[in-house]
Amino acid sequence: MRSKRIFAHSSMPYSHKDLLQLIDKVRARVKQHPTVIAMFKEHGVDLDELDLIPMCFADLDVSARTDHGVIYFNYSLLDDGDFEDDDHYMVHEVTHFLQQTTGNTPTQGADDGIYLDNEAEIEGFQNQTEFLADTRDDEHAEDYVEQVLDHHEVTDTSERDKRKKELLQLASLL
Repeated sequence: MRSKRIFAHSSMPYSHKDLLQLIDKVRARVKQHPTVIAMFKEHGVDLDELDLIPMCFADLDVSARTDHGVIYFNYSLLDDGDFEDDDHYMVHEVTHFLQQTTGNTPTQGADDGIYLDNEAEIEGFQNQTEFLADTRDDEHAEDYVEQVLDHHEVTDTSERDKRKKELLQLASLL
């Protein structure tokens, strides 16, 4: 009899099957959203390919990462017991998947150069904040961008305003 592997990176233990079910539930919901539909259309990729994108949880130093077409979510996103509320990270990372698998040149890595100057990251944040504004509210999207700017220590007022406007561009909040 095979033993069931349990992950206890959060307050609740999760098996591989549990983790896949969480990802698939979020995947099915984001697949229906106009932002995600538009992303696939823009890149000329059939929306059903979203179901084929490899996604899993891993020990990361960030919330999520896409590496060579595989999306990884930080186990810490399970800590509050509501991975579904973290669906916006999937939208951001699916942006990177599409960038990495449809372009003619590699995308700039998140660790290459200044993170918030990275066009691939900007597009990811724009899709993410549009999704947040639409599925939650404008304030939620703005609060998330404020957290990102705080995390990246953008303190100069004019620089902060410029970056905030850029990251919220698709959400049409500013």
